[in-house]
Amino acid sequence: MTTFQLREIKEQDLPLILKWRNSERIKHSMYSNEIITWEQHVSWFQRVLQDTDREVFLFLQADTPLGLIQFYDMDRQHERCYWGFYIGEEKAPKGAGTKMARLAIHYIFQKGFRKICAEVLETNMTSLRFHQKLDFQIEGTFQKHIKKNDQLYDVIIMALFNKNKERKEEANVRNMDRK
Repeated sequence: MTTFQLREIKEQDLPLILKWRNSERIKHSMYSNEIITWEQHVSWFQRVLQDTDREVFLFLQADTPLGLIQFYDMDRQHERCYWGFYIGEEKAPKGAGTKMARLAIHYIFQKGFRKICAEVLETNMTSLRFHQKLDFQIEGTFQKHIKKNDQLYDVIIMALFNKNKERKEEANVRNMDRK
C-alpha cells in the first residue's frame, strides 16, 4: 500500500518548490505569472518560518514530493483559514490531488478549524470543479479582483465547513436550551 503524507517544508525543499512555482502549468492558475527569483523565493520561505498563522507542507507519496499545500490567515478565534495547493509533479499518479486535499482537510479540521476558505480565478474551471467535488460551496465573487496580463479577472470565493464540528455545536446549543 502506498503511503501518502504531509510534511512541513524544509530549506532543502526550496529548489524543487521554486521549480514548481515557476512552471507554466502552475503559474497559469496563480494570481501572478511573473517569474519568481531565488531571492524572492528565499524571502517567502523566511516569512513562512516566522508566520504563526501559516503552515506549508509538501505532499509526499512514499517520500517522493508530489505537491504543496498551505494554510494561511489561520484565524483561531473565528476557527477559519484559507488554503492554496497544487500538484507540482507532472507525473503524479491519477487521483493524487484528491488524496492531498482530503489529507489536508482532515489535518486542519483535526486542529479545530471549522471553515476552510478558497479563492479561485474565474478562468480556472478545473479548480472550481475540484473544490465542488470536495463539497466546497460558492459564497460569492470578488468582481474584477485580480489584474493579470493587463486583464481584470473575477475571483470566486468558496468555503468548506467542518460538518462534524457544526453538528457538535448545534447539539450543545440544543442541550443548553433544554436546561
